[in-house]
Amino acid sequence: MTSRTARSLCAAAVTAGVAISGAACGGSSSSSGAATSKNAAATGTLNVWIRGSGDSPKAYQKIFDAFTAQTGIKVSIGKATLTDFETALTAAASAHQLPDMVVDDAAQMGDFVSQGIVLPIDKTTFTGADQLTDQAWTSATDLKGQVYAVPFSAQANVLLIRKDWLDKLGLQAPKTWDDMAKVAQAFTTQDPDGDGKPDTYGLAVPGSTSRGYTSWFWSSFLYSAGGDFLKPGGGKFTATLNTPQAVSSAQFLEDQVCKNKDVQPSALGDDTTATNKAFQTGVAGMYLTGPYAYATMDATAVKGKYIVVAPPTGPDGTAGTLAEGTDIFTMADSKQDEVTKLEEFMVTPDAQKLGMTAIPSATVVRLPVNKTVDPAAVHGNDPRWQLAQQVYSTSGHYEYDNAPNWTQLRQKMSDDLNKLLSSCGDVQSALNSMNSDVSSLLKQQGVG
Repeated sequence: MTSRTARSLCAAAVTAGVAISGAACGGSSSSSGAATSKNAAATGTLNVWIRGSGDSPKAYQKIFDAFTAQTGIKVSIGKATLTDFETALTAAASAHQLPDMVVDDAAQMGDFVSQGIVLPIDKTTFTGADQLTDQAWTSATDLKGQVYAVPFSAQANVLLIRKDWLDKLGLQAPKTWDDMAKVAQAFTTQDPDGDGKPDTYGLAVPGSTSRGYTSWFWSSFLYSAGGDFLKPGGGKFTATLNTPQAVSSAQFLEDQVCKNKDVQPSALGDDTTATNKAFQTGVAGMYLTGPYAYATMDATAVKGKYIVVAPPTGPDGTAGTLAEGTDIFTMADSKQDEVTKLEEFMVTPDAQKLGMTAIPSATVVRLPVNKTVDPAAVHGNDPRWQLAQQVYSTSGHYEYDNAPNWTQLRQKMSDDLNKLLSSCGDVQSALNSMNSDVSSLLKQQGVG
């Protein structure tokens, strides 16, 4: 990061009303040009915040305990929650009380950089950088090539489907959108659970606007249609939300909601927790979600009743699905030297395997970012993990985490798409409006 870039980040932070630590606004620079915390060489217990709940903190603690045993550096989990995590982080920045390190969704990178609360990563001095996949590193890199996070975990959406329902109705797992629509209709109308009641649905949909879930779910259809949200070029983005590919993907989703009515009745208000329950309890028979759901589903009565397949291809045979990651962020004025040691440890094969298996109910490493680790082998040759790795490597598309505020863009798209699905309106008109809205936001962010 040059001093000029650092100043621009600080200006963005001030505009956003965030008071940040001194390192991001004029701290010293290393010879490589990367910003450095003024407390880089400080020692003591590392304060780490994690976006996670349930058993996830236990899984992270297993990794941290192994790190402490190896280095003597202690690690304390200062906060672990899924609720208002980023809001709490912004408040901590304003109070000059940022933690040393944060583990959060990769989609937060652009926002953190714009606030000036994270330090860049120097891959040339990062031990083990060459062991991480290029795909994962790219997701942590901005439009100018600067890396701002260390990838920790990856994933891509796959299709969970009730095998017992398929067998009862004499159906095969879908390979195309047309297949998917036919299976969804059969699950909705042909009583696959045999209870004599019209209480089953084809597709579980997390359609709530909370955290942008409507857009998040739609993205896999957008990618498999050959479409995309944005087109990057020359350090800018162009919205591409009203292309024929985008329209066909939104039309397919609207057809399931409005015409075929084969999604759970509460779909447009359901977040992922509620949608998980719809699949677990036999309300819906198909669910497009990440491999982290394996542990969730296997802890319920649906265990052994479902299979996992690649997401169905779009109209022209395109295989595409949402890819995501969990990243590690070095915060401004952190104990940077010790944080780097922890980051380097967390991407080693041993730590990655711990994140996959130490707490079976919380696979905080979904797919390893370390390319020397075979997820299927780590999970006892479970073919579901082999499939997840294959789908991620060949079909996974990350969202634009390097936009200055991707979460703002995703939220706007989610609001607009949810409105379309709720009203069963004209898709082309809705996407023209959405494209205009996103174009305006990109200009406000300085990248349109």
